Amino acid sequence: MTPMQAFVRTCLAQPSFTRQRTLLSRIVQSPHVHARWLNTLARLEYVGVRKMLKARPSSTLDLDGLRHVLEEAAHATRLKKAALAVAPERSSVQTFSDEHTLCGDAAERYFQNLDREATRLLETERTVGAREEACYVMTSAAIELRAKSFYPTYQAVLDETGSSVSVASIIGDEEAHLEHMAAALPSLVPTWECVLEGVMRREESEFNAYLDQVEAALDKF
Repeated sequence: MTPMQAFVRTCLAQPSFTRQRTLLSRIVQSPHVHARWLNTLARLEYVGVRKMLKARPSSTLDLDGLRHVLEEAAHATRLKKAALAVAPERSSVQTFSDEHTLCGDAAERYFQNLDREATRLLETERTVGAREEACYVMTSAAIELRAKSFYPTYQAVLDETGSSVSVASIIGDEEAHLEHMAAALPSLVPTWECVLEGVMRREESEFNAYLDQVEAALDKF
């Protein structure tokens, strides 16, 4: 088992794995709620693109990096289109504002707090090359680890309910992204396993905090 495979196994054993499946089963039952959820996922993909563009200057951007940006932008577009198709009223998911998403502001805080934690932990570690590049790869690895458990679970729920929505194509892209991060981390951060372990502890905490917000919102619909 590779170190990254061990991280995946740990993620699948976390309490949030069961929680996300339970909440997804509730979300897809309502077209209105499901549309807002899809719009939230689109917003997070967009935030990821924005962060990549800010973190990676042209001097460090290679073909794989450019492909990553384009694929995440495509995910945001695909999910946004799905939200508009599912929504009883297209105007309800027109923008990425909090009222057009399912706790979208809280979802973005999850992402931002995770990025800040990666930055904090890397401050005391030796990195090879630009620290911004190391932070980008570290945060991306944590997000891709979440995606590794989240998107297959979401697709399973969609299949079980006969939904017309599919995230199957996103799953393949995210797996490729995780492989790329796994290959890049050792050359950027010699102590990457220790740092990623700390980032993933924070990720589990932040993701559960977000699920708390989603659960509370669902109780009001």
